[in-house]
Amino acid sequence: MRFELTEEQEMICDVVRDFVAREVETKAEQLDEAEAFDRELFDRMAALGFTGLPWPESDGGAGGGFASYVLLLEQMAGGCASVGAALWTHVQLVTRPVYRFGQNGGATRLRALIEGRKLGGGGLPPRPGGLPPLAYTLTAKPDGDGYVLDGAQEFVFNGKEADLFLIYANVEGDGEGEPERTAAFLVERGMAGLQVRPVTQALGLRSSGLAYLAFDRCRISGGQLIGRVGQGAAIAEETWASARYGLAALAAGIAQGALKASLAYAKERTQFGKPIARHQAVAFMLAEMCAAAEASSLLARQAAWNEDKGLAYAEPSARALAYAADAAMGSTTNAVQILGGYGYMKEYRVERYMRDAKALHMVKGMNVWAGSG
Repeated sequence: MRFELTEEQEMICDVVRDFVAREVETKAEQLDEAEAFDRELFDRMAALGFTGLPWPESDGGAGGGFASYVLLLEQMAGGCASVGAALWTHVQLVTRPVYRFGQNGGATRLRALIEGRKLGGGGLPPRPGGLPPLAYTLTAKPDGDGYVLDGAQEFVFNGKEADLFLIYANVEGDGEGEPERTAAFLVERGMAGLQVRPVTQALGLRSSGLAYLAFDRCRISGGQLIGRVGQGAAIAEETWASARYGLAALAAGIAQGALKASLAYAKERTQFGKPIARHQAVAFMLAEMCAAAEASSLLARQAAWNEDKGLAYAEPSARALAYAADAAMGSTTNAVQILGGYGYMKEYRVERYMRDAKALHMVKGMNVWAGSG
């Protein structure tokens, strides 16, 4: 078993690390405070090939696979988890299901998503019988060669700026007594009957562009169907099985960022004549944070590697999120504790790390991962 990164992955990490230092960390606090989604920042990520990293070169991607992609997410979340969440949403909640299940006449849209010319927005994939926003709260009524959408999709990441939305709906049966069927659709921004309402005053991931989609007799074409009618639940389940390890990578990045900030402070802050990093209680917390961050990263990478190799990845992905979400919450709590009063202030980034970690922790706590496969 080999744990070292390939030469290509080392190069990817170097590029992302430099990008985060120059483009992300310098504006993270400002974006968080304003709850602003930076579309120009996303466009620069696309220009560097980040949006196409997992996909084959023959399809317009970079051919790096998902094992390289999670390295990117880790680095990004260490600077700003909201920016990392924007990339995660675009790649795993939108581009991946379109790539995996296909779309009638959608090759142009898929290429635009892979290359990042179009920004994808999506919410947490629903589960039949789940509580909102995990349940199907949209209906699609067949209308000629298309469908009419009514209802709502809550908590859509990238929603404020997205060009395309991946949504799930119950499709009404054509005949009497025919049960409702589920389906996934790729809906374009600006369609008649679609309203995008920004969600504000969130605790964490404040610059991830959260929005609420309201559909009122919004007519879409049959070409916007992903896969086939009746396949929506399977698409949602598979999408979420993969997306969990992406969230785990974001959590690992948050934990790494919290560790880095805590260690820097603990080496400078002195008490009783020596840096607090040399006091046993603080040293133990730092050691625990280091182990948690590394374990989270390894679990996310294992699940991503499994998907790249065609091996079972749903359960490893679930384990990765279950552990990493707790680890990020614990590590950021420790970070605030180590910094003391400063950790409570917005001028220090650890309070933002803690708020972003809680957002991921809440997703983990929705019980959407346990036992699914």
